[in-house]
Amino acid sequence: MFAAVATAVLLVQQPTPPLDTSAAIRGTASSTFNGKPLAGVMISIPAAHKFVVSDSTGAFRLDALPVGPQRLRVSYSGRDTQDEMVTLRAHHETHLVVMIDAEAVDLAPVVVEAQHPNGWRDLAGFYARKDRYADMAYFFTREEIDRQHPAAISALLARDGIVMRCGGQCLPVKVFRGQTCVVPVSVDGVPFREDNFDQIAVHDVAAVEIYHVAPPSGLGNGQATTAAHSAWRGGPVNPAGGCGAVLIWTR
Repeated sequence: MFAAVATAVLLVQQPTPPLDTSAAIRGTASSTFNGKPLAGVMISIPAAHKFVVSDSTGAFRLDALPVGPQRLRVSYSGRDTQDEMVTLRAHHETHLVVMIDAEAVDLAPVVVEAQHPNGWRDLAGFYARKDRYADMAYFFTREEIDRQHPAAISALLARDGIVMRCGGQCLPVKVFRGQTCVVPVSVDGVPFREDNFDQIAVHDVAAVEIYHVAPPSGLGNGQATTAAHSAWRGGPVNPAGGCGAVLIWTR
């Protein structure tokens, strides 16, 4: 007779490590029109089923978020944006700045992490620089542009003595210490053909900053122009940054 021996195999399931939800987001929502705070902007992390609505000061905060890459969604006035990717770190509070053009047909906000705001090459950087460098530049918000109704961008540049000089090509120039120099212009942070910037419809302009002197580092990289150009008559192209720079931001 054979003895039947039953062997029990015990399967022990290893416990799943708890999800790290020590990350957080805080920030502010503002209007690209005038830089003022926007209330009622919903910021959400869909995968975590978490959302918050900005208060009357534009401030918002989300806690207990999972770490790692997360999709962030912005909603305003019944419209949703495409998801923005943010990377959340354990035991770290990520500070975001959200800029919204409430009048735009498509809701396309600027979402940036707040680290050196005056150097951002976007509208969030424009408003940070407006507060910091008001004594060295003219800053035209969308609200101010609407109030002045300029026929073209060049009408705003004339405030700083910048005029268009043509000679086969038209370039923005100004007189600096008795010499004529070419003012570098960039559009949305990218060097642009200076003879074309006035072709941008004023309605499409979100903001303009016109520096009387050299702008903050990294912002004045307009198209280089040689001294042989017919619009330049004997003066330096940009003497020690003395001609300043023009930064145009579109909607």
